[in-house]
Amino acid sequence: MRRRADARSLAQQAFALRERSPGSRLQLRAGKLLWTGDLRPNSLSRDYTVQIRYRTGGYPQVRVQRPQLDRRPGESLPHVYRDGTLCLYREGEWSSAMLIADSIVPWASEWLLFYEIWLPTGEWHGGGDWPPPRTSDSQGERPPSAEREGAAQDEHHNMAYQTPTPADA
Repeated sequence: MRRRADARSLAQQAFALRERSPGSRLQLRAGKLLWTGDLRPNSLSRDYTVQIRYRTGGYPQVRVQRPQLDRRPGESLPHVYRDGTLCLYREGEWSSAMLIADSIVPWASEWLLFYEIWLPTGEWHGGGDWPPPRTSDSQGERPPSAEREGAAQDEHHNMAYQTPTPADA
C-alpha cells in the first residue's frame, strides 16, 4: 500500500498524464516534466492550450498558452501570479504524492470555467485567497529560503500577484 507521504516519480506523473490525455504533448527530461494539452471546461467553452511544468522536488506551474486571457477593463486577472502562472490551490493543498493528472489538470480546467464566468460578470466564484497572503516582505519578493530547491512551494505561494498598471486601466 502506498503511504500518503510518498512522492510520485516523474515517470508515474508522465504515464498518468499520457493515459488521461492521449493527444497531449509530453516531454520528460532529467528531473523535469513538461506537459501541454488542450482543456475545455465545459461543452460551451472554447478550447484552451495549457502548459504544466513540473520539476522533481518542486510544484507544478500552470500557464494558459492559447488563447491569450482577456482582462476586464482596469482589472488584473484574478488568481494569476505576476509570472503568468495560475493560482490553483492554497499552500499545502497539493503534494507530490498526488498525481498531476488527477489534481492539477482538473483544477486548471475548473479555474478556466471560473475565469469564463468572471470575464463578463466581474465575480470570481472559484473561492481561494486572492490576493494570496504574503509571508515575506511587503513587496511580495521571494523569501531568502526560496533560493533552495526545496522551497519551491513557498516561493510559488509568496510570489507577488498581478496588479493593474496604468496601461491596463
